[in-house]
Amino acid sequence: MADRRTDLELGPQPSLRSLEFGLATLAIHFYFVGYAIAIVNVPTSLSSEADWVVGIVVGALGVAGMFTRPLVGIWVDSSARERWLKIGGVATIVAFVGYGLSLDPWVMLGFRLIHGVAMGMFTTALLAMVASHIPARQRGLGIGMYQSGNAVAQLYGSVLAVWVATQISHEAAFFVGAAATGLALLSGMRVHDLEPPESQAGVSWREREWISRTAVTPAIVFLMMTTTVGAINAFMPLFAEERTLGNAGLYYTVWGTALLGARFLAGAVGDRYGRTVVVIPSLAAQALSLLLLANSETQLVMLISAAIGGMALGGVQVSVMSLIVDRTAPARRGAAMATYTIAWDVGAVVGGGLLGFVVDATSYSSGFTLVALLPLLGMVIYVTRVARVDRDTPAAY
Repeated sequence: MADRRTDLELGPQPSLRSLEFGLATLAIHFYFVGYAIAIVNVPTSLSSEADWVVGIVVGALGVAGMFTRPLVGIWVDSSARERWLKIGGVATIVAFVGYGLSLDPWVMLGFRLIHGVAMGMFTTALLAMVASHIPARQRGLGIGMYQSGNAVAQLYGSVLAVWVATQISHEAAFFVGAAATGLALLSGMRVHDLEPPESQAGVSWREREWISRTAVTPAIVFLMMTTTVGAINAFMPLFAEERTLGNAGLYYTVWGTALLGARFLAGAVGDRYGRTVVVIPSLAAQALSLLLLANSETQLVMLISAAIGGMALGGVQVSVMSLIVDRTAPARRGAAMATYTIAWDVGAVVGGGLLGFVVDATSYSSGFTLVALLPLLGMVIYVTRVARVDRDTPAAY
């Protein structure tokens, strides 16, 4: 007999038009408004401190996230994901209030560590939950729409931070970050997990999935991209100054705009034609972008590089995340999303460090040329280790 169950009996169904999907996108938007404020306001509020002190405080967030994300993935898959979203949101607000109450670098360091762990909780839980609200046939489009929330935040969050800090104070800017995170928490609390994890009672910690097997190889491909982004963020302003290419901020404006547009396009194309059709050209485009940047002699060439690079990152980011969700059972999405986001943390740390040694020995141009090899390596890994296994078809759970 045909299944005649009503929608009420089946429960809420995934839809990109649902209120909860919209609230999830709004939540990640406001969360990254706060994050963008912290990116600018933490180092500028410590401008009177030694460079090495600023470096330790700024880098503490990424280090904390990098080492705790596997544990966060296990937590998110072991009990109600809504709980971990709330804990992460509240802890992030505490971190921002702590920044605002004391600009002492060593006090701030402690709150940066809290912020790093809390960010892993909030973003990993929300990623796992929002995946349950996206229909499988529209997975790329839905993920692109969701990720556009943080892309828009980064277009104005940093500007807002500078304006508040200069017009009022650095402390006030941190409190604005706390308020933005509060809005993210209020929005996120209205989102429910349609595919909650199974009970992990009786499963030893050793047997739990610290690194997702379905996500690790796609995450390595994504790491080839994030490492180049980390390198660009570390040295692009200095390179622009050396070559007299004009305002380096224009690079990030063009890059961010292209990234936003690519997230929508890449998701829709990937849903229709397969993830590989997007990933391979995007990796090649990132290599081209870096080579153009390395040889830039005019601002126009620099901005063309930015546009290509933004589209390339958007294509790989949306497609790899969609592919990971395709391959991963709902009950294990916390570990999968944690493994995926580790690529951001590692890329930021390794990218700046890797290029720093090369730049010291050669030049900025040589450094950008060298890291252009990483997306090409990513193409090899993808073709031999990712596309060969799944052929872009969803996993059979």
